[in-house]
Amino acid sequence: MRLSSALVGSVVATAAKIPQQSPAGSDNDWTNNSIKPIEPVPAPWSLHGTVYSIASVLPPSELPTKAYAPLERADAAYTTADAYVGLLGMIQIIRYTDSPVGPYDELLMIPGYFKYPHVDAEGRESERLNPSITRIYVSQRYTAKNGRMINAVVFGANDASPPLPIDWNIPKHLAKFDWTEDENGSTTVKVYPFDTMGDAAESGPAGLPFFQTTFAPILDGLPYSTDLYEWIGINATLAQPPLPAGPGSRHSELAGTSQWRAVVPGQASECSSLGLFDLGQGRGDAVGNTGKNAVGDEVFPNFWPGMPRMNLGLRMDNARISFGSPEIWG
Repeated sequence: MRLSSALVGSVVATAAKIPQQSPAGSDNDWTNNSIKPIEPVPAPWSLHGTVYSIASVLPPSELPTKAYAPLERADAAYTTADAYVGLLGMIQIIRYTDSPVGPYDELLMIPGYFKYPHVDAEGRESERLNPSITRIYVSQRYTAKNGRMINAVVFGANDASPPLPIDWNIPKHLAKFDWTEDENGSTTVKVYPFDTMGDAAESGPAGLPFFQTTFAPILDGLPYSTDLYEWIGINATLAQPPLPAGPGSRHSELAGTSQWRAVVPGQASECSSLGLFDLGQGRGDAVGNTGKNAVGDEVFPNFWPGMPRMNLGLRMDNARISFGSPEIWG
């Protein structure tokens, strides 16, 4: 496992209604029932949705098992690629209303910053400190495959330069997302992953939620942008280790990669709201009285060890979301 100290938790949930899906087999059908093959969609990506976030600083503790999905957790090279040191982290749930591969939902976990050895293009070694997405779920296969390995190539400065693969190394897996909009203005989401029941083929969603939260707004009308991170000196560049490949996934979306990647995501909204998140998980997806689910993920009362149940957070309405071209790191 990556060395751990603390989760500085953030929860971001994107909650806007998804447009009507097109019939299966049409050019605009991005559902998992589509017969359309998964094609590479090169970066950069521009997306839209609504974003909700919470931040929390917790005391040092060991990074829990649930920080990694079962596939990545089983790869010792992946979990020991860098050392966890805490600082600023986040958990995000994003409901994209549009993207280069259609609308989809997403749950991702960034436990914090990781320290790791870096080799630049000239072969110089140094130690880097960056945040990293360690676990992520999406609602459809087209973004799952493209997030792991875009499968496109770029060419060097001249024709003699060999083509290079463009990957993001984002460890995406499939999940089902259930959303509820309440009359009081609150939004609830529950996430049911395909890989939390011990099925190596990840053929369908679990029957119990791996994650759930409810957001209730309090104060509206605030502008917000992740450009703030740069202004106050926070390094928001994600550093992603090479991914292991998954055997026999239902949609063949679990591609593996071979090199480190780095990318800077962005989010901005002119109309954001302060509100409260309820992170109470109830029994979650625990099996019996074990306190764990079928694949050994811990089931904590408020999802992550040390997190309070009620958390003050920020919603970003009609957010513009960007995911740029990845940088290859040695």
